Amino acid sequence: MPQSVHIALPLPTPRLFTYTVPDEILSFTDQSADMTHLIGCRALVPFGKRILTGVIVETANIPPISDAKDVLEILDTETVFSPQMLAFARWMADYYMASLGETLRTMLPQGMSPESVVRVSAVQYPTEEQLAQMERRAPRRAALLLELLKHDGDVSVGYLEHVVGSSTILAQLEALEQEGFIERHRTMTREVHAKTVRAVRLAPLLHDEGFLRSLMDDLDRTAPKQAAVLGTLYLHYANPDAAPLTAKEALKSSAGALSGTVSEAVLKALVEKGYVVEFHVEAPRLEKPQSAEVTSALVSKGEAAATLTPEQDHAVDKIVEAIHTQKFKPFLLHGVTGSGKTLIYLRAIRETLAAGKTALVLVPEIALTPQLIERFRAVFGEEIGVLHSHKSVGERYDAWRLARQGKIRIIIGARSAIFAPLQNLGIIIVDEEHEPSYKQDDPAPRYNGRDCAIVRGTLENAVVVLGSATPSLESMFNARSGKYHLLEITGRADGARMPSIQVVDVRLRRKQSKMNGIFSEDLLKAIIERVQKREGVILFQNRRGFASRFECLDCGYIPMCPNCSVALTYHKFRSQLRCHYCGHSHEAEKVCTNCGSLSIKEIGSGTQRIEEDLQEELSKALEIYAARIGSEAKREVVIQRMDLDTTTKKGSHVQMLTRFAQGEIDILLGTQMVAKGLDFARVTLVGVINADMQMYLPDFRAAERTFQLLTQVAGRAGRSSEFHGEVIIQTAHPKHQTIVAATLGSYELFYNDELQFRRDAVYPPFSRFVMIEFSGKDEQLVNAQAQHFAYFIPHDHKAFTRMGPAPPSIPRLRGQYRRIVVIKNHREHDPSGRIMRSALLHAHQLYNQKHPSSAVRITIDVDAAGFV
Repeated sequence: MPQSVHIALPLPTPRLFTYTVPDEILSFTDQSADMTHLIGCRALVPFGKRILTGVIVETANIPPISDAKDVLEILDTETVFSPQMLAFARWMADYYMASLGETLRTMLPQGMSPESVVRVSAVQYPTEEQLAQMERRAPRRAALLLELLKHDGDVSVGYLEHVVGSSTILAQLEALEQEGFIERHRTMTREVHAKTVRAVRLAPLLHDEGFLRSLMDDLDRTAPKQAAVLGTLYLHYANPDAAPLTAKEALKSSAGALSGTVSEAVLKALVEKGYVVEFHVEAPRLEKPQSAEVTSALVSKGEAAATLTPEQDHAVDKIVEAIHTQKFKPFLLHGVTGSGKTLIYLRAIRETLAAGKTALVLVPEIALTPQLIERFRAVFGEEIGVLHSHKSVGERYDAWRLARQGKIRIIIGARSAIFAPLQNLGIIIVDEEHEPSYKQDDPAPRYNGRDCAIVRGTLENAVVVLGSATPSLESMFNARSGKYHLLEITGRADGARMPSIQVVDVRLRRKQSKMNGIFSEDLLKAIIERVQKREGVILFQNRRGFASRFECLDCGYIPMCPNCSVALTYHKFRSQLRCHYCGHSHEAEKVCTNCGSLSIKEIGSGTQRIEEDLQEELSKALEIYAARIGSEAKREVVIQRMDLDTTTKKGSHVQMLTRFAQGEIDILLGTQMVAKGLDFARVTLVGVINADMQMYLPDFRAAERTFQLLTQVAGRAGRSSEFHGEVIIQTAHPKHQTIVAATLGSYELFYNDELQFRRDAVYPPFSRFVMIEFSGKDEQLVNAQAQHFAYFIPHDHKAFTRMGPAPPSIPRLRGQYRRIVVIKNHREHDPSGRIMRSALLHAHQLYNQKHPSSAVRITIDVDAAGFV
């Protein structure tokens, strides 16, 4: 008799769905009575007209439902989610107010949740009269048809919704289908699989050495290439522990033995004769080790055997002691920049592996991984898997799969690596734990990788190490209150000294006529000195593009994004105005579209403009210098911009960092990518072009992020005892507490001042900051629905305070009008947040009953990163 199971589907609903497992499917699985072996397995199920992949989460005591649909297929022969990972998913769904199905899908690599999708294709061209009539009566329908006519094949409905900027196109598609212009069909998305390659071995009949020797003698005379292949296979498999030999490797080795070429036809002939057997083996798509040249540039020699400082040694001892207890324990490793935190990670992981356990390392930025990966690989060899968004679907799947099989014992990756299915997890390290990029913005669940690491460590009885030179206020508060074990490293490793920091008041320098554009004479002089000595320079500007905006000097007109309430950023290289939020771009105007004036000016400076202006300033200065010393040839300065515009190509990070380490690049200019994690001995100067850019944003975390960025980027200088480092910070507000604290290198000064502000304003760590966003095409409707929802939330509850609804700092984003309601959940009265979550769920329920609207999207972001 078919048995019922509860399945979590990737839908925005908290309910589970009941399905029956047919006997014919059960016959292929372990037929234990309670079917607990199916918990954590993926199942393909019908849902309305669609087919979805869900996860079986309950099998016991489920009453049968007469109209329950059958499971179509169980996709796994063994569970995908361990009991600990299922418990982890349930906690995430509850805490971040997402559905269990959405959470479980997030925890799987892309390609492991196949589903049916509707695809659309054009089958008939309209006449000019039909098209003109459609454009008058149904312009959106005409736009859809014109878009489809651009494509030879079919496209997904999701693509069409993106192109036309609407999620309600179903009625238009139905009308086009009825009129005979298009056709729709359902198809399944492809499931990712392990990659296999062809391998070869000797046929059993050649295991008789006498027969093999006789055959080889004959082939040496008649078919020497075939003899070479058989010889290659014989020698390879002489070692009983030899790995399978791929056909490609066999042909290459045979060609080398003959000093010639061996074609596929030779192998085919041997197979046809029955002398060689073909079979398939898995070929994991893992990141290949870098060349020796790259490794030597990115990795310090002898790092594994380096002598620890007393502070480092103490930190390692405490972490290793916790690892051997096999119990959960969280640490906050607060070490100044250049204090050797990575070396502590390496030693702790080595002890973890020696204890038979596995290790997970989270990093916030893709730019941090090339150097970090090579440092880890130099110590641990090939036991490392890498997970981040720049990897292909296949590469991510293989790293995930091999970790699950226990063939990879260390995973390094961005925030989603927290879901890596490592068995017997011993340690989780969160490097640069303060980074906002650990927070997922969209889609649900909107989790924080750092906080999830603490919860997963609890469930797995693993040690968790949060490392940073500038810990978040929340983490330091937890450490000072005894929740985390605080480990501090106050000095740099290898005898290196902290860099000297000079603050340049740009307002004063302008009055003194000592500014060349956006560069103070202090900074330019320091750059020129380092370039002449061939020392490395890092320049930081947290804005990409050429200029922050265009502005007409006659009428004041500023080109705005048609989809967002922001000015378009000018990118000179392509002569484009571009929105960094929605991606809209168009050719930059040469004439003001408002008044026709030619007086259009680029306002503000992004990395493109700084690169261009700096090249010009340095060219002049070095020409003067060459003339002064009597040299005909002036030194060419190589500046490399490192931001989102220059690092889209795979491998670009590694290439840039390697060239910089080898001295082929003089100046590395970039956004946040250059501000943290980089460790190069040759860097002796760091320049901050504009320290004020983020300091006055309408966000309670603005001061904290500015302090962290300045401290982190300053820490790139002087990381070797051979060279003293210097940092020059340009600011118009030298007396601001953030600038003063960063200049003094005093985390304590900043922490104490900022914590008092947070306490007075009831911001984290004294509350949870929850943001409820309402978005839609109709501004009035969005505002009304936000008011309706807010009405059901108590305004001044003991456990929380409600503020809003109100427009956010960007009231329109990606074509959607927005309103927000902010909840401050008081930790003193609601430590777990359960009271607040219950109130919000109740409000959502009442809202759906009395004021439902599919035209307004509601998202709830628990522990939101800040105001957006």
